[in-house]
This record gives sequence, structure tokens and C-alpha cells, in this order.
Amino acid sequence: MEIIVIRHGIALDGDEAHAMGLSDAERPLTAKGQRRTRAAAAGLYAVLGSTPIDALITSPLLRARETAELLAGGLGDPPVDETDALAPPVDMAALDTFLHGHFGDRRLVLVGHEPDLATWVSWSLTRRRDRLMAFKKAGAALLEFPGSPEGGTGTLRWLLTASQLRALG
Repeated sequence: MEIIVIRHGIALDGDEAHAMGLSDAERPLTAKGQRRTRAAAAGLYAVLGSTPIDALITSPLLRARETAELLAGGLGDPPVDETDALAPPVDMAALDTFLHGHFGDRRLVLVGHEPDLATWVSWSLTRRRDRLMAFKKAGAALLEFPGSPEGGTGTLRWLLTASQLRALG
């Protein structure tokens, strides 16, 4: 099973959102964030090739949902599902349990937030909660699992920044 992990695109600044009466969960992508996410989706499509995405799973926060919708449009329109398992703060074991429900899928995309995504990737590789990396906005990684996703069983195939993805698209 392959899981592509991607951080949401550039969103409205938290202080700006607060001044507008928006909660953290209601922060939308900026116009720049939308453009860069579309370009990252094109690069992701170039990297992934023709193997289809079984599902695109997103955090319920607006910026992640908007990122997922933009990615879906550039990746062959896989179904987009929302789960609280990706809402901050993410419980690593709970996310693994959620992903067990997708066992049998060949390829999933997870859209979420930092530092949770980097922690989950580290958890998947080492079964430790130490952050081995960090994701910039619209940065992505591909992990491969020999079976159902479990902490410590993943293999990192690649890690790309948003600018690298845009250059590939």
C-alpha cells in the first residue's frame, strides 16, 4: 500500500483570520496558495504516473479540504473523504486504525497539517514520535507499507518540497 502525505497549501494568516472573526478551522487558502497547490498537483501527477489514487483523505479544516479538492482535480478526480483522524492534534495509533479501513486500497493521499504529518511519517518509519522531518506547505512524501499501515512498518520512497513538485509539473 502506498500513502502520499501532503501538507495543505498556503492559507490565510492566523492573526488575519482572527481579526476577520474566523476560527483556525475556517482559514481558507490564499490565491497564492491555490495557484501553488494546483502547480504542486501537476508535479505530483508527473511523479505518480498512471497508477490511480483510490481515495484522497483530508482533515476537516477548511485549508486542508480546499487543498484536497485542488489536488483531486489534478490527480484524476479520486473520491475525497474527510476524517477527524487528521484533525490536529493527530493521535498516531488512531490514524493507523482509521487507515486499516482502507487496507486493500493500492494508493491513498492524506492531506493534513504540521507538525502532525511529520510526526505520523516518523511514527510510520520508526514507531517513535520524534519528528525526523518537516513539511513545508504543499510539500509531499510517499510511504510504502508491506501490509496495513502500522507504526514502524513504512518505507520512505521520496520526500519533495512544493517547489520541487512545481518544477516537475
